[in-house]
Amino acid sequence: MVKIVALLGDFWHNHDDAKAGLEAAISRLPYKEDVDLQYITYEEVSQALDGKPDLFINAKMDQLNPKDEQVITWLTEDLDQLLENYVKEGGSVLAWHAGMAGYKIESNYIQMLRGYFLYHPPGLQHVTYMHKENEKSGENTFSLSDEQYFVHCDTANTEVDLWSTGEDGNSLAGWKHLYGKGKVCCFTPAHTKEGMLDKNVSNLLAGKIDWILAK
Repeated sequence: MVKIVALLGDFWHNHDDAKAGLEAAISRLPYKEDVDLQYITYEEVSQALDGKPDLFINAKMDQLNPKDEQVITWLTEDLDQLLENYVKEGGSVLAWHAGMAGYKIESNYIQMLRGYFLYHPPGLQHVTYMHKENEKSGENTFSLSDEQYFVHCDTANTEVDLWSTGEDGNSLAGWKHLYGKGKVCCFTPAHTKEGMLDKNVSNLLAGKIDWILAK
């Protein structure tokens, strides 16, 4: 049995939409019947990681109340260290969409991701994504209405495998690498439920999960 714990949803991102998107991706795995998927709150992250899950999926930004004058964040220094140790010792992390947004750049978590969210143009736009296979031939592209994440990425120390292009320019949309004994993936699509359920997004997210879980 493969154990996955998922932290989903925040002020700007609906938990149930992400849940539907994640479950659609997992349903595409050939071993879907052997996946134990558990949803956790940020207060349960420490306990969940102590259970040594095969994969921790984070689709939650750091700020709990981004529009308030006194902003509260959930990733404490202790949790930050715990999360890094978990991956170094063989656990894996998938930072999905908001899971790379609003965190301190100097945190162990962001340094481990080797990339982070910078900004996105206002609202939803027509975004075209291109993944790695045969990119020079123009194949393996798809488009959807989405928030186009513009990111910083340490491209010298990770493998970029997804790109995006939209009205405001080009960006990176996915990358992966080994970290200690574990694996790390970052995946920026998608913001809406419709986008997360798009078969192309769903297939790529399933592929990320499968790469992480492959022994």
